[in-house]
Formats: sequence, structure tokens, C-alpha cells
Amino acid sequence: MNSVNNVYILSAEEAIKEQLEEVKSRVTQLHNDIQGMKQCSRLSNILQKMYEIRAGLNQLEHDLLQSHLKCCISPKIKVPGEVIFSVSKLSEKRHGAIIVMEHEDNLDEHLQGGVVINAPVSAPILENIFYPGSPLHDGAVIIRNSTILKATVLLPLAPHTSELEALGLGSRHRAALGLSQVSDALIIVVSEEKGWISMALQGQLYPNLGTFALLEKLEDSMVDGKQ
Repeated sequence: MNSVNNVYILSAEEAIKEQLEEVKSRVTQLHNDIQGMKQCSRLSNILQKMYEIRAGLNQLEHDLLQSHLKCCISPKIKVPGEVIFSVSKLSEKRHGAIIVMEHEDNLDEHLQGGVVINAPVSAPILENIFYPGSPLHDGAVIIRNSTILKATVLLPLAPHTSELEALGLGSRHRAALGLSQVSDALIIVVSEEKGWISMALQGQLYPNLGTFALLEKLEDSMVDGKQ
């Protein structure tokens, strides 16, 4: 039964990839065709269709991301509810932050510096740490066993890439990606410039997940893990 299921999954995966490539090709062709259009009424109709398609693509991306993260995130990763609440508030206020949740790998060899906090995870504490101008707001917070272990910690930086540059993502995201490449930690980043909530896990960066999508996933992981 497992071999049959694997064949089905691989077949479905290839079909999805082919369809996405076809969509990509059609979008490129549409871009070229639109260059020659000058009638405003027709352009308005096309824009309306684009809005509808974009909504569908956003939902597709959300569904794919949820499925992917459900496979990747171990239910053993503890994401305290206070972290979820604080991330939402930090994003709303556009206060930059990077929060690391240690999993099975001990992170000590990858971390530099930091101020010992050693306090239970608390949304007010996290919000105060990352408040602009706070002496602790630079660097990452490390959470181990539902305890804020340290703040202002330096993480290993991933190499600079054109993808990060194109998205306008800086050192916080490079640090999150860098740590995810050498450990199984889950790292959440809040962008100071845009308020984006992003996540790094297993060497992959998921930028601008949106508050609802990310928090929904984290809440699901807590339920699955019965935390």
C-alpha cells in the first residue's frame, strides 16, 4: 500500500509542477502581450481578472505552505501562546524582532554573546525586549523549554543572496536563515521596515507569511503536539 501511495504522490507532484510551469509560461506571455495594449477599458477588465487570479494564487500558496509546514514542523517544537501573541503585536507596531525556539539541537555552539534573561516566556517581556531603543532590542531572543534564555544573541549569517535583496530583507532574515541551516530550530522574524512576519526552518526562509497564516500554523502545531 505504501508503494502505491508513493507512486500516486509522486505523480500528483509532477502534475502540479507541470501546471505551475504552464501558469508561469502563460504569465510571461501575457506580460508581453499587454505591452501593446492601449485601450483603458480593456486594461481595466484585465486588471479585474488579475485581482481574481491573485486571490486564487494567494489561497493556493497558503494551502501549499500549510501542507508543507505540517510535514516539516515537528509537534515537539514548543511554541508558547505568549510568543504567538507577542509576534502579532510586534508586527502591528513594526517593531523588528527575531525569536529562536530551540528544538532537539543544542544551539550553544552557534550563538555568540547575549544577555541572560532566564524568565518564563511572556508577551510583555518579549515586546519590551524588542521595543525600539531598548538596550536589548538588537540581536535574537533564545527560547529553550518555554524559558527566555537570552536576548541580544548573535546568530550565524547566511550568505547574501539576490532573492533576499529583491525582497528587501536584511540582517535579521539572514541570521534566521543562517541558524536554520545548521540546526533544527524554528526562527520567527518580524521586519522593522514592513512589519512582515517570516519564518526560517530547516534551511528554508518563508518570507511575509502574513499574521493570520503564520499564527494559524503555529496554533495548529501546538494543538497537534498537545502543548
